[in-house]
Amino acid sequence: MRCFVALDLPEPVRNHLAKATEPLHARFDVRWVPPVQMHLTLAFAGDAPDERSKEFADLVRTLPLPPMQLCLSGLDCFPARGEPRVVWAGVGGDVEAVIDLHDQLVARGKPFGIEREARGFAPHITLGRVKGRFGAYALGDAVAKAGAGLNPKPFSPTGLCLYASELRPTGPSHRALAGQPCPAPTA
Repeated sequence: MRCFVALDLPEPVRNHLAKATEPLHARFDVRWVPPVQMHLTLAFAGDAPDERSKEFADLVRTLPLPPMQLCLSGLDCFPARGEPRVVWAGVGGDVEAVIDLHDQLVARGKPFGIEREARGFAPHITLGRVKGRFGAYALGDAVAKAGAGLNPKPFSPTGLCLYASELRPTGPSHRALAGQPCPAPTA
């Protein structure tokens, strides 16, 4: 079972991101992430061992979560140079809290297959994966232009969740296995 841990996003944020990228859907060969599956990935566990899945779920349910207030900070593509492969939304606000949460997952999740990525952790929300090369270079400019219209209104993640991911011809399907709600920031 391929697993990952992510912060869930409020529905209005997911819908806003879908609407911001909608003009790009017909122009570019990108497999867009459905709004219901948008999230901020913190760590990949790969193929989690079944015999340890309860312990992994317990880790996700009990990991201390700080209140976090994030905001959208533009759209871009990975890699930064060359032909785009992934369209993503940046996040601002309490990014240090997100990075700390990632670091805790890496430190405590080693028995469950979580490893520190060689390229480092950059908090972002994946919006789509480029399927075809035609027009890929024009995509970067179009994405940046669409990102200029993002609403930077602060939001709080709704929860921390352990997901199972099943790869299908139509794209990945995610199923929640365990989680906990994120505490709301105090006013």
